[in-house]
Amino acid sequence: MEIQRAPIVIAGQAREWARGTGVVGARGFVFLSGSVGFDLNTGKIPEGAGEQAKLALENIKGALEEYGSSLKNIVHIYQFVKGQFPNGVSNDPKWTEISHAMQDFWKENCPEFRHENNPIAETLIGVTSLAMPELQVEIQAVAAIP
Repeated sequence: MEIQRAPIVIAGQAREWARGTGVVGARGFVFLSGSVGFDLNTGKIPEGAGEQAKLALENIKGALEEYGSSLKNIVHIYQFVKGQFPNGVSNDPKWTEISHAMQDFWKENCPEFRHENNPIAETLIGVTSLAMPELQVEIQAVAAIP
């Protein structure tokens, strides 16, 4: 299986996200439901948005392994961040906290997805609510099965 990632370049500058991901020769794909920051062992939800994002990614990692895939085979993630964003989601302190937590997670678990390397395709969406009031972020992933 071959996964091809293409960074976005605007005015000659590579951006922190990918334009898209192409997959050749996969046996199939995994479309995970949205993952949230539940601690699967305790059922607890941490208060911080960054910690919720990290737990959501940990839950995604486990789910992908159950389907015979892994983090390195993610082709797209969707991030739903709860809040009011008059200046846009990407300018919000909550998103900054989530983004840093995600970069730390990638650094530890899948360094090739860090922004300065070759990040995966992703979609960032601001929403007014999620399934439970204490949830701050939900992450959905699509991955190839090698």
